[in-house]
Amino acid sequence: MEEKIKIKDFYMTIDRCLVYKDYAIIADTHIGFDVFFGEGGANFPLLQKDEVIKRVLDIIYKYKINNLIINGDIKHNFKPYPREIKFLKEFIEFLKEYVNIILIKGNHDTFISSVGYEIFDYFELGDYLIFHGDKELNIDKDLLKERFWILGHEHPSIKLRDDVGAILKFPVYLLNKRYIVLPAFNPLSPGNDLINNPASSKVIKKSYLDSEVIAITDIGLLNFGTLRDLREFALLL
Repeated sequence: MEEKIKIKDFYMTIDRCLVYKDYAIIADTHIGFDVFFGEGGANFPLLQKDEVIKRVLDIIYKYKINNLIINGDIKHNFKPYPREIKFLKEFIEFLKEYVNIILIKGNHDTFISSVGYEIFDYFELGDYLIFHGDKELNIDKDLLKERFWILGHEHPSIKLRDDVGAILKFPVYLLNKRYIVLPAFNPLSPGNDLINNPASSKVIKKSYLDSEVIAITDIGLLNFGTLRDLREFALLL
């Protein structure tokens, strides 16, 4: 079973994270996702934060990580629910005991700086430019051209149907010549099925169909070829 694949000088892993030296890069933790349902009156168990912490700790020990980059949408709700703010602080403060944390701003990350945490629009790491991907960066154009981008935001996934009608859905990485898009780290995220739906990110809108699709499955990382080819295949079923 292939649990990691080397791309350039980082590793794409089965754990929904990239590993570069002693850095792990994840995206879209959406702390407070469960709070949203509770605020709406649903009897939804508030277990998401603890599950995300468990998964991060597994990564820290497995890959000997000293630095954790969360590439946007660290939190979920646009409204400042007190319970979500509490969970967010617990999440960050707990993990700070184990690693240095670098936070990158996503479109859901309202009021994080106002509760005391530094958050960046982007982060440079070696030859890589890490930003969320919900919008284009207003920075030096040469820097954008020179660096390979590491993105989140899209929650990429694929849904496949076999000849007897069974449906399989996988979180995926999108790997392009210019960028890689990470799957959502939030275990409750269903993901955007890019075989049947368009990409939501303007940053990848023009080129995402030519990206390779590397799926996270129970038998390891599987390369399904390009998204364009997968769409054509799905039409034949």
